Amino acid sequence: MELVKIKAYKYQELNDIAKKNVIYEMDKNPFDSEYESIDGKMIHCWDYFGDWQLSEQIDFCDCNEYLFDKYGNMIHHLIEQGE
Repeated sequence: MELVKIKAYKYQELNDIAKKNVIYEMDKNPFDSEYESIDGKMIHCWDYFGDWQLSEQIDFCDCNEYLFDKYGNMIHHLIEQGE
């Protein structure tokens, strides 16, 4: 097995172009959400990562420990913890 080093970045460390790439990829799989309307009916809708405030995007990526390459491609799944 070959060991390869890749620089990993948190979402807030990415430049604007890389953040747009993250948003593009995340928006392919919107979140299923529901909320209650004023008249008490449940409304089903899709929640898109790109519609969130920057602080919400950063919190979501931090909570899920997402890491990216400098282009905004997810790489957290490539990282193995030491044995």
